[in-house]
Amino acid sequence: MPELNSLLSVSLSLCLIALCEFTPHFMAIHRTGRRILRGFSMAAGLHLLAAPLPLPLLGQDVFLIISAAGGAFILALVLSQLRKHVYARYYALSVLAIVLGAVISSLRTIGWLPVTPLTDSAFFLGAAAGSLILTSGVGRLLLEERKRRLSSDIRVQEEQKLRARIERDYDRVLKTHRVTGKPNRPMLEETLGNIDCQQTPYTLCLIRLARFNELEQALGYRTAEDLLKQYLRLLNRYLKRTLGDRLIMINGYGIATLDTVNHAFAMDRGSDPAQDRELLETVSHWLSENFREGRFSFSWAASMGVAYAPEHGTDAASVLSSAGFASLDETRPMAIYDPAIADWQYQQQILMLDVEDALRCGDMWLEYQPKVSIRDGKVRSTEALIRWQHPEFGRIPPDHWIPLAEQVGIIHSVTLWVLDQACQDFTALRQRYGDSIGVAVNISAKDVAHPLFHEEAGAITRRHGVSPDRVILEITETAAMADPEVARSAIRTLSSMGFRIALDDFGSGHSSLGNLASFPLDELKIDRSFLQDILLYPVRQKILRAALELGEALDLDVVVEGVEDEAIALWLQQFPGLHGQGYYWARPERVRAALVSPR
Repeated sequence: MPELNSLLSVSLSLCLIALCEFTPHFMAIHRTGRRILRGFSMAAGLHLLAAPLPLPLLGQDVFLIISAAGGAFILALVLSQLRKHVYARYYALSVLAIVLGAVISSLRTIGWLPVTPLTDSAFFLGAAAGSLILTSGVGRLLLEERKRRLSSDIRVQEEQKLRARIERDYDRVLKTHRVTGKPNRPMLEETLGNIDCQQTPYTLCLIRLARFNELEQALGYRTAEDLLKQYLRLLNRYLKRTLGDRLIMINGYGIATLDTVNHAFAMDRGSDPAQDRELLETVSHWLSENFREGRFSFSWAASMGVAYAPEHGTDAASVLSSAGFASLDETRPMAIYDPAIADWQYQQQILMLDVEDALRCGDMWLEYQPKVSIRDGKVRSTEALIRWQHPEFGRIPPDHWIPLAEQVGIIHSVTLWVLDQACQDFTALRQRYGDSIGVAVNISAKDVAHPLFHEEAGAITRRHGVSPDRVILEITETAAMADPEVARSAIRTLSSMGFRIALDDFGSGHSSLGNLASFPLDELKIDRSFLQDILLYPVRQKILRAALELGEALDLDVVVEGVEDEAIALWLQQFPGLHGQGYYWARPERVRAALVSPR
C-alpha cells in the first residue's frame, strides 16, 4: 500500500523531529547531546522536504536507519537519567515504545519481517503506546503539581495567619509594656494628648515603686516581675473601683507602665479640689500598705508624684515629667509638683552631668585653709578644699553637690583629681609655709571601699615626687562607720604606705570608742558643733575637754574646726598641743594667687 507507506514516512519524520526537540526541554542534557539531537532533527527535516523528489541516497531505508539511530540515542540519554527522577522512566518507556514500533516497521519495510497487520501498524501502535505512557506521566505530574499548589495554598493561608498574629503581637508590643502587659508610655501620652487640658483639666499621678530593684535582686527577676504583674492587676481594679468614671482609661486599662519601677494613672479634675485631694490620699494610703501574695508580704516603698494639667504642663510629656519630679521626693508618700523643687532637682541633675567636664575645663579649683598651732599660731598643715564656679548656676557650695556625687558614684574621680592637684600644688605650699608643711585631702566612703584606691593614691604621690607622709587623708566619721571592716582594712593599707590618716567631723557621727581605737589614725578633727556657745555653757566645755582627752589618750594630733572669733581662740590656748582651723586665722585661698601677691 504505497499511500500508507508515504504516510509512514511523513509520520516517522515528524515523530523524530518532535522527540529530538522535546527531549532537551524535558531533561537536563549537556551541550554535545543537544547538538547531536539537533543534527538528527535537521536530518529528519531534510528527508521530509526531499521525500517527494527522486534523489539518490534519500530513500526510505536511509531514513529508517537515521530514525533508528536517533531513537536509540534518545533512549540512551533517557536511560542515563532514570535514577534522577521518576518522570524520566515514563519518558524512557514512551521512547522505547516508539523506537520499538519504528524498528519493527523498518524491518518490515526492508523485508526482514513478514508483512502482517501487526508489522504494518507497528509504528502507529508504538506511537499510540508512547502517547498513553506520556499521558500517564503528564497526568501524574499534573496531580502532583495540583498537590503542590494545594500545599502552597495551605502554606499561604498559614503565612497569612502568622502575619496577622505577628501584626497583632507587634501592635501589642508597640502599645504595651513587655513585662507588665499594661499600656506603655507612648499609649499614655497618646491618650492624654487627645484630651484638651484647657477645656478638660486632669490630674496625672506617677507611682514610683522604689523597692522593685531590691526585690528583683533578692527574689530573681521572674519572681519579682510576677509579683509586680499581680500587684498592678490589684491596683488597676482598685483605681477603677475608687475613681469610677473619673479614671481616664488608657487602651482599656486604668494604669500605664513607664518602666518596671514607674507607673502612672490619670483622672479628670473635679469641681472640688478638697475632694480630689482626699481621693489621691486614699490611693496613697492603699499604696503604703503591705502587698501580700502567697508567702510574701512586703512594702513596695511606693511614692506618688502628682501633677496638674494645664498648670504643670500643657502637653502630656511635660505633665508626666512634672509628676516624675514630684515622685522623687522621698520625704512624703505623696508629693504635688513644686516648680521650685523641680528647679533644684534639675540643677542637681545638670551638676552631676557637668562634674567631669568642670574638672577638665578649669571650672573647679582648690583653695587651701591652714591648720595652725593654737599656742604659737604656726601653720602645721593645710586642707585642700574644692571650689566650683558653674557657668549657669554660679558658685556651687561643696555641700550642694558632693553628697549627690557620692550617691551617683562619680566622687572617686573627683577625689583623685583633688589629690593630684594638691600634690601638684605642694611645691607652692612649701614655698609659702615651709618644708614641714602637710596637705590634707578629703576622701569619701566610696574611695575607702574602692579596691585600687591605695594604688592610685600611691601612683599620684610618686608622679609628683611628694612623700606620702606629707599627705593627710581625711575621712569623715560617718563614712568610716558605714562599713567599719572595709574602712579599717583600707586605712591600714594606706597607713602602711606612709599616708597620714585623719578622722574628720568627730562628734557628728555615731562611732564607738572601741571602733575608734581600732583604726590606725594620726589625727582627730573635732566637729565645729562642739564650739557652739562653748563659752556660755560649762557642760559644753566639759564635753570638749573629754574629746580632747580622748585624742590625747590615743596619741593623736587634735584639730578643732570652726574657730571664727578671738575669744574662742584665746580660750583654746589653755590646751597644749591643740591645733585649730577656721576663719579666725585664715580663709581658704588659692595658693598660686597668694604667691603672686603675698600678704
